[in-house]
Amino acid sequence: MERSWGIFRLAATCMFCILFGIGPALGAIDVPEKLKGIPLYAGSNIQHAMDMDSTAMLTATVDAKSDAVADFYKNTMKAQGWKVALQAEQEHVKIIHFQKAEQIFQLTIQNEKEGGVTTYNLVISTH
Repeated sequence: MERSWGIFRLAATCMFCILFGIGPALGAIDVPEKLKGIPLYAGSNIQHAMDMDSTAMLTATVDAKSDAVADFYKNTMKAQGWKVALQAEQEHVKIIHFQKAEQIFQLTIQNEKEGGVTTYNLVISTH
């Protein structure tokens, strides 16, 4: 039950940030320290970032297909020793949870919009 609550908390944090645009309003946005070991998809533009006690999140956009972004993170995270814990897909959203030791990493990808722009969120949490 506690593990499910942690995943729900990550998803809720991510959705809150998407809906309310949390992050610095002006200037360049830095990658939170907890996410610096995880590369951004090439050509990404950071829109929002947030660093909390045990969780950090980042929202980015990129001119790429959502499937390409998902494949990039599946391969990257596997190479870094992360395992897929949960994977779900609906009509416009892909969610992949990875786990490594006491950390959970969530990737949420919204399917590309007209013009090919894909929005994705990275959330990492340590328990």
